[in-house]
Amino acid sequence: MKKTNSKTPKISYTMLEKRLVDQYGKAAAARRMSGFKRAAWGGILGQPSFDLEPVEDDPVPRRRAARPGAVSAIIGAAFDAAVAKDVRRRLDHGQALAAIVVVPSPEWVAPVAHYFTSVFGNRWLVQERDGSNRRHDSSYGSADVAHDLSRGRCVVGIAADTDLLPRSLVGAADVTIRISPPDAPVMAAAIKRFARKAAPILAEDIAGLDLHQLVAAFRPGTGAAKIVQRLAATSAGLRGEVPYERVPDLATAVEYGAARIWALNLARDIVDYRKGACDWASLPKGVCLASEPGCGKSLLARSIARFCGNAPIVISSVADWFVKERSYMDDVIRAMRSTLDRAAALARTHGICFLFLDEVDAVPDRATLDSRNKDYWLPIIADLLTKLDDGTSSARRGVILIGATNNPSAVDPALLRPGRFERLITIDRADAAGTLNMLKFHVSGAVPDDELQDIAMAIERSTGAEIMAFVREARRIARHAGRDLSAADLRAALLSSERPPSEMDWRICVHEAGHVVLALALGCGVLRHCVVGAKSGSENRTLVEYASSPDLATRQTVEDRTTMLLGGRAAERVLFGCNSAGGSGDESSDTGLAFSNVASLHLRWGLGDTISFHGSHREVLEAARCDRSLREVVEADLQRLQKRAEDIVKRHRAALVAIAEALRDRRHLGGDRLRAIFDAHRPNPPRKVKEQSTCSS
Repeated sequence: MKKTNSKTPKISYTMLEKRLVDQYGKAAAARRMSGFKRAAWGGILGQPSFDLEPVEDDPVPRRRAARPGAVSAIIGAAFDAAVAKDVRRRLDHGQALAAIVVVPSPEWVAPVAHYFTSVFGNRWLVQERDGSNRRHDSSYGSADVAHDLSRGRCVVGIAADTDLLPRSLVGAADVTIRISPPDAPVMAAAIKRFARKAAPILAEDIAGLDLHQLVAAFRPGTGAAKIVQRLAATSAGLRGEVPYERVPDLATAVEYGAARIWALNLARDIVDYRKGACDWASLPKGVCLASEPGCGKSLLARSIARFCGNAPIVISSVADWFVKERSYMDDVIRAMRSTLDRAAALARTHGICFLFLDEVDAVPDRATLDSRNKDYWLPIIADLLTKLDDGTSSARRGVILIGATNNPSAVDPALLRPGRFERLITIDRADAAGTLNMLKFHVSGAVPDDELQDIAMAIERSTGAEIMAFVREARRIARHAGRDLSAADLRAALLSSERPPSEMDWRICVHEAGHVVLALALGCGVLRHCVVGAKSGSENRTLVEYASSPDLATRQTVEDRTTMLLGGRAAERVLFGCNSAGGSGDESSDTGLAFSNVASLHLRWGLGDTISFHGSHREVLEAARCDRSLREVVEADLQRLQKRAEDIVKRHRAALVAIAEALRDRRHLGGDRLRAIFDAHRPNPPRKVKEQSTCSS
């Protein structure tokens, strides 16, 4: 064995064995190592250094080193970029050395630990902390670290957050290595290691990709260019840049109401932030969107990201964090942190990233947790609140939260505080303008805009999901007929071609005409349309839009609206002598809504003879149903309003019949047409009899 000199590179005994295997193969390396082992000092401390110059008379030819795997290539390139040569020498030869390796995210911890020991040998004792275990905390392991260091062992702690590492290791660290998320040069080096060939790569091609997504792009037998292509496609998908995905233009998406106004203001703030005109503290940090199902909350989130300079968006939900079969607490926390880390990585690259969390009400309100579930949920909720808090987590910088829920009352108030989701905005069913805009979006220019007006009026107040299904049905009709989509197909999809028996059909038309007559006679709200036999939404419906807010309603407005709700029953009773059960059956029926209005008038809104408050809407209904005296008060008002409705119907009988006949023929009438028929059949006002003065002779 040659003596080493100062110009010969030196490595440890462990590294020598590894490199000989790479150069000569296992059999030749074993023969060479046998001589080295006899001369080596042995043990962990003070291992000698050897040179790597090949023995010229060795009969075994040198062979090419084995190609590293994808994980080794990526982590090796990232590690080399983060570790200087002098630090690497210390890690190779250090005695009783304490080191810390900070990785980009928890999923890097185990692969980096494996890479570290494979390179620097098993003489290093590794503390892996990815936060998945309750013992992954700074209060655990300090005694073990101190004991190992005092015996001359080398200890390394690997974590994404140094707060998870033992305190004694953090305080005594001789070397701290910070591995950053791979940038373009690092990934270029990793690709060259794996594919043995370089390929140009841009920072945006890998923006926001986690380790698993990076590794998935490296596949044996494919070239460097193909790897870059896969990386770019995955990154584009994370940013919402899917070529086939269409989202509404936020500039014209009036169907989103107040949520759209908030998003437009945010977009202006982001422009200023990117120009440096304002700092991160000046930007809104989040919003929680609430609506009934199908109103397009997730679609709006993607529209906001697209409108804000094509910003990346990470889409997740609480359910995604429970995908594992066991769903242990550590699994849930690890999945949750991985989602937040991915959004933070995208924000570091692009300046801004949106994090959309669907069904945020799945995170239970801590005030409603029972003792059985507290032990499981409280650590998860506490960790989530800490990570989402812009004031305590530097990782939140550049990450704007968008939450969605169908049950806003179940959302923990702590999630809505400033610095987290901040605001709760309700998305209501769209008005005529919003419905028309959604219809235009789904038909994609196949039908002229001027032919969509009447159809939009007929489906006004439909959800985005209902309109999407409605247009899909129209496209199916057109496709089966072998033609392009037309307004006739939309009308065919709107109204059922099968009618009920004539007597039933006439009763249905009379019932809906009763609502129309009462709405126009009382002037309560704006009559939008009336539909009979619709395929989507409520099959038979009369839409009345109220201008005044429910908070400003008086007893008169409540009673007028209730009378209108009873107009269908009144029309049937006047024309047929009795009413059917079509307007009853559940809380959303005519009688259900009428009962709810009158009960709330007395027991909730303070508009009756008493001002006592009996609780929430549901509590009021239960009180009125269960308390006979309260039910009698409500019933008396309902009977009085029912008689009022019948009197109005009798007075406008001619208009009722005319509207019912028009509905039977056309199946759908807009508000203007209904109003014209009503005005044409108004009863003549009673003549005023001139009073004659009598004089006594």
